[in-house]
Amino acid sequence: MVFVYPTASLTISELFSGPYLLNIPLFQRPYSWGREQAEQLLDDLMEAAGIASEQEADQTYFLGAVVLMDGHGTETVKLSPKMTPREFGVIDGQQRIVTLMTLLAVLRDLETDQRKPIGKRAQSMLVAQLGTRFFRTERFRLHLSTRERAVFEDNVLLPGSSILPAYLAAPSLAEATLLEVRDRFRAVLSEVPATARRTLADFIADCCYVVVIVGRDIDRSHQMFVVLNERGKRLQRDDILKSDILARMSTGDAKWAVGMWDEMSLALGDGFEAFFGHVRTIYGHGRLQIVSGVRQVIRDSGGSEAFFKDVFLPLAKAYVLVRSNGEGVLPVEMQRTLIYLNRLPEADWAPAAIVALKDWKRDPARSAFLLKEIERLAMLTRLLCAGSGKRVRRFAELIKVMRSGVPIDASHPVLQLSRDELRGIAFHLKDFHKRNPKVCKLLLLRLGDEMAGRMDTVDPDCYTVEHVLPQRPAATSPWRHTFASAEERAQLVESLGNLVLITQQDNDRARNASWEDKKAIYAKSLDKSAPLAITRDVLEEREWRRSQIEARELRLIALIDQLWRTDVLSQRRAARAASDPVGEPETVRRIA
Repeated sequence: MVFVYPTASLTISELFSGPYLLNIPLFQRPYSWGREQAEQLLDDLMEAAGIASEQEADQTYFLGAVVLMDGHGTETVKLSPKMTPREFGVIDGQQRIVTLMTLLAVLRDLETDQRKPIGKRAQSMLVAQLGTRFFRTERFRLHLSTRERAVFEDNVLLPGSSILPAYLAAPSLAEATLLEVRDRFRAVLSEVPATARRTLADFIADCCYVVVIVGRDIDRSHQMFVVLNERGKRLQRDDILKSDILARMSTGDAKWAVGMWDEMSLALGDGFEAFFGHVRTIYGHGRLQIVSGVRQVIRDSGGSEAFFKDVFLPLAKAYVLVRSNGEGVLPVEMQRTLIYLNRLPEADWAPAAIVALKDWKRDPARSAFLLKEIERLAMLTRLLCAGSGKRVRRFAELIKVMRSGVPIDASHPVLQLSRDELRGIAFHLKDFHKRNPKVCKLLLLRLGDEMAGRMDTVDPDCYTVEHVLPQRPAATSPWRHTFASAEERAQLVESLGNLVLITQQDNDRARNASWEDKKAIYAKSLDKSAPLAITRDVLEEREWRRSQIEARELRLIALIDQLWRTDVLSQRRAARAASDPVGEPETVRRIA
């Protein structure tokens, strides 16, 4: 059977009259057109109506498509003004409809006598008359679904309300936006002559057209939305999933779920859409597109209600903890681990962290352990210079083990690195700054914290990596006497032992300075900013030669071994013993 979408070209006065009772479904986003978009619409309409220019008015003005969905228990076969009044859900067109109604309300209220043409006609479009002549009832033409419904009705739709001050103690973003648009319309139109306002009102009612398309159910209506939604705000993945989930829940649960959904959306901010990608990954559907993957999770969970309560809410709350570093909620050590993780570029570790924190109150010790192991793997895979795909697969294996609920400790196979991987880390550490400058800076910060025995709560962006032995010393620089061999300089300059962290301003000053001058710059830098242990460590040296660089490098590698259970130092020793019969510096032998 071929489904035919009932379609009609309607003027705004036809859409805002007769049988069309409009509702914004629960799953729709709140009003979000800002002042700029509303002003653009008003400018376009005034120009088309011949008000803003000396040109003749356009005969028609097309406002795009409006996608509606039949209300519960109704089925529209053909759109007609003679239809019995019925409820329609607005799937596409909410922003335009709300903005146009606000504009009509302001035009109505600027007309001092409500019996005059603008006031009377606008009121008939904003309020629907229902029932018979003797049993007349009224309802606002449009019902919003969320908190701003009361603000819209009390401060826009009620006669005379759109030109009065609105007193709201703590308006939501949508409420504030709606009132800002209303007030801007009032400010602009109050400067327009009354005759021009009448012209504009008639032009909107009689010459502005929309193409109305009606879908029978949410799937067909949303399919049409996706096809047509080119001019307005594109439907985000979370909007699609919201409609999938909430439209299939009972009315009572849906209202509660809308509130929780909006709460999680607000808490996660710009991370809300990324969250669904993490959900897909957690449940092993990483190869699917995000919407398809989450839909599969919904099916596997037993439907929308089970998914919302058992998957969405607990994982979203865990992701809030991840993004906020658990501040004020998690133990201090777990907060510290999350800070280290959130500093890393790319969040391939995030799905594993979400799973680790999902039930942290039930077993905080297990969650703390898992979180530290996630940070360990996140850092070691970057020291290994593993690509994003390899890191994702590594964490996917860990997620499977965590979700299985089996006991897990440091000896579990999923947490082990192979001998080849450890050799790879040892090799990459020789010039890691050249391979990955950003992660190298984070590594130095992390090692500095271990040296200090506490975390330096600093912004990594405030610091840059400085090479003590300069990368390109001048021809007359003392460094060329201390390190006469170009080959030796090339070998040592990128060594982990030759790197410190200072501000960009101090880095510019220290660039090719002598050792004594650099020490003075570092010391002054520490006096006026956070004293990073990784830089303070260098100030204890009286000179800076090959032995100091190599000894410091091995000290830092020993810290890496201690911190993340690696065996890089022994491999470095073996390699050094093979190439240098004298062996390693005494200071490192004492540390080991």
